[in-house]
Amino acid sequence: MSRMKLSRTISLLSKAGLTVLAILAVAPVVSAQAIPPPPIVDFPLPEGFQIPPSDSQCILKGHRLDLQCIIKNDPDFIRVRAEEAMLEAQALKAAKSGKLDPYHQVETLGELEIFDPNLSVNNNIACSYCHDPMAGYANGASILSVFTGGANPGSVPITVHGAYPNNRIAKRNPQSYTYATYFPPLHYNLSQADFYGGNFWDGRATGYKLQNSAAEQAQDPPVDPEEMANPDTACVVWKLSLSNYKFFFENVFGVGSLEINWPSDVGKVCSTPKGAVVFHGNPTPLKLSPTDRTLANKDFDEFGQAIAAYESSDHVSPFTSKFDFYLAGKATLTQQEQNGYDLFRGKGSCNTCHLDGRASTLKGGSDTGQAASVQPLFTDTTYNNLGLPKNVMLPWYSEDTPDQWGFTGNPLGFGFTDEGMGLFLDGYYGAPPNLNWGVLLPHFEGKFQTSTVRDAAMVPRPDFVKAYMHNGYLTSLKEVVHFYNTRDVYRYHVLSGHCPKGTIEKKTCWPEAEDPNNENTTIGKLGLTSEEEDDIVAFLKTLVDGFQP
Repeated sequence: MSRMKLSRTISLLSKAGLTVLAILAVAPVVSAQAIPPPPIVDFPLPEGFQIPPSDSQCILKGHRLDLQCIIKNDPDFIRVRAEEAMLEAQALKAAKSGKLDPYHQVETLGELEIFDPNLSVNNNIACSYCHDPMAGYANGASILSVFTGGANPGSVPITVHGAYPNNRIAKRNPQSYTYATYFPPLHYNLSQADFYGGNFWDGRATGYKLQNSAAEQAQDPPVDPEEMANPDTACVVWKLSLSNYKFFFENVFGVGSLEINWPSDVGKVCSTPKGAVVFHGNPTPLKLSPTDRTLANKDFDEFGQAIAAYESSDHVSPFTSKFDFYLAGKATLTQQEQNGYDLFRGKGSCNTCHLDGRASTLKGGSDTGQAASVQPLFTDTTYNNLGLPKNVMLPWYSEDTPDQWGFTGNPLGFGFTDEGMGLFLDGYYGAPPNLNWGVLLPHFEGKFQTSTVRDAAMVPRPDFVKAYMHNGYLTSLKEVVHFYNTRDVYRYHVLSGHCPKGTIEKKTCWPEAEDPNNENTTIGKLGLTSEEEDDIVAFLKTLVDGFQP
């Protein structure tokens, strides 16, 4: 069944009330034989990047990584684990102090959850493992930005002899947590014919149940087979009941919240990763009574709500950038930063999507009035296809054979096309909660969420390489701005790594779009000079939180 026909089927079944049949009709299309990635013939390292000496032993032929080696030896991973242990200890101390008011209790509980590695199937990765505070709550390992598009290895190693990758790994660059709670629940605006809100690159964290898209987003990685890989949401609750902050969870959400009658095999089930063939696709392999399942579901919702509370706190979304103080009249932009700001809302066309509270001057005129918003989000929360090239470096394309648990992450191999919101509407993750959305698929295939550019420039150190966009194809803000500026000037019908002789990829050659459907045509030939690109980058750096006026 084609994707368009599938979407129409979903809508018709919904109107007929045949919801169960609609759900059964939705399934990702799988080919009989995966397509292998092509050889990469040209792969220059980002300017200024040097492979850490401790990582040199982890570099494989063909620009690949021994992920298990990287996890153990990479200095960024060592730093991230140390940071999460420190922050977890600080939060636990605060929880035990008895001095927190109700507001800060919920926030601190979310902090304890985000930095707790024991909530993963193998007790080895926390949420912060992929969302490093020092990197603006995005990928915190330079080596991954360079070699895997920022995609992070999950909790489950792959031990099949000769397998690549040797760890389950996500298909996308982790999206930042910052200001995520300001995205409303996903909704379709009829007058604008556009989706607004939701979380994740593809909008699948709709927030429909809790009316909190950030809380729903927090619930996904713990049970994603490529990430924390718990086989049942109740396994997360079981681990909360064993945590050293169980008392605090029950202080916040009620005594007895975590008192569930766990089956005798809970340890065995919850140490087996999601996707294992022994589960036969059962999403709730823990055998709980209806009463205990209801309580576990409630606890899992509260788990997500606490994380959302932390994400909305001043630790994550504080509005303390230089630009915020500039809006308050307490800081002055440099000439280059001011030039960049003028270009951002003018010739660069940036604030037509990354809303800054001011009018766009792209088509002439001027905006000399007071800012309409003094805490602009620098996003309109909609979805766009920027025409990004396929990032052939993603290990996801090679995760096309069963691991030791019988799980195959990507049966399509290199034949997989990341359609962004199209995957969500197409039923890749199961039927969308609003089945009427299915007919909208042709208009949203290839589109990804417009992230805020707040903290986009935040890095742990000056030489850190940060991956940008959903597939991490771009590895500097200069590259991002240059892509927006010249996408259609230097476009070639080639894959990444195969630019024509005499061109330089990401400078004078942009490979073809992974998905050409619904491509945004307001960018691609902006006519900016290299100096003007630099000015916009300088302005983006004023959006990093933690400025001291």
